[in-house]
Amino acid sequence: MSDEERTLELYPRGRYWWVKGRRPDNDRYIRESLGTTDRVVAEAKLEEIYRAARVRRILGPDAPKPEDELTFGMASLEYPAGKREAQYLIPIMRRIGKMRVKDITPAYVRKLAKELYPLASTDTWQRQVVTPVRSVINHAHELGKCSPIRIKAFDRIASMNQDRLRGVDSRQPRTPGSWPWLLAFCEHAEPRDAALAYFMFTRGARVSQSIAMTRKDDMDLSAGRLRLPATKGHPTQWVTVEPELVVMISNLPVPYRGEAKKRVFTIAGGRSGALYRRWQAACKRAGIEYLSPHAAGRHGFGTEMIVRQGVDAVSAAKEGRWASPAVMLNTYTHPEDSEARVRDAFRAGKEAARTLAVQGKTGSVVKRLAGKRK
Repeated sequence: MSDEERTLELYPRGRYWWVKGRRPDNDRYIRESLGTTDRVVAEAKLEEIYRAARVRRILGPDAPKPEDELTFGMASLEYPAGKREAQYLIPIMRRIGKMRVKDITPAYVRKLAKELYPLASTDTWQRQVVTPVRSVINHAHELGKCSPIRIKAFDRIASMNQDRLRGVDSRQPRTPGSWPWLLAFCEHAEPRDAALAYFMFTRGARVSQSIAMTRKDDMDLSAGRLRLPATKGHPTQWVTVEPELVVMISNLPVPYRGEAKKRVFTIAGGRSGALYRRWQAACKRAGIEYLSPHAAGRHGFGTEMIVRQGVDAVSAAKEGRWASPAVMLNTYTHPEDSEARVRDAFRAGKEAARTLAVQGKTGSVVKRLAGKRK
């Protein structure tokens, strides 16, 4: 396209690149973000706008619609993926980056998951393929560039068949944290890890939230509270902490320099491998079963509240910031000695029935029930 026909101007606005001017195919004035902070990517998108305009000018009404030309790779450029999700998208892009979004069907995505990770569980398929693909396409739909997609999750039968193929059972039951485990862990762990474990167990906090809190913005020990960052649909929230934990955090040594100095629990970055190695070493010194931070904390909180202490599910879910009581009960609450409890309940019921029989009350109950059946 000649210079006189290049009617659009590329310019930075904040961190992102924008484009403004009159479209060469319909003379309509536009001013919109290109959704990228990279100038090279922005220039490539601008060239794509000119290319599509040339096609529409030449073919007129017969020109393909923008949604017909949108590829998965183009849609991915618009999608604000997080660090981990971006890693999941890399192998997907290699396989279907040039594929048109309109040709991607739910059945194809499920098949792609099996091809990319043939020996993985259906949970892995869902997390590393289905969810990223669905998120990219539906984000493009929100921008008005394509139709949305709905992908049915893998059912229980598919999960069982895949587990049989792998020879491994997925969704192994977790051992949740408990007060005896926590106290033993805190006695043998480094002070920062002990404080972190105590906080996650007593507040049901996630690891990523806990280690993201900063001393400057998220710590108010004079009021006995910490502020959890927003996550999974929940806004930023101040939570009250135990007086014992206030003392533990107050006594934590603060590093002299670096990112760690800013953190409440003096851990820099995300889920550091060093954290898990220290965690395993502390469990070994204490002579207790190794529990991951998530199992010891959030799973421990759910089980402690519901199973051990009998707190109602609505209150526990609210305090633990679950989307609903059902999510907490289905995933984070683990029965303990369930068979013994059920047998004890049956025995108690039997003894109560015998007591009624001795008192001469059972006969009238049986007659009343028999009359209803007639």
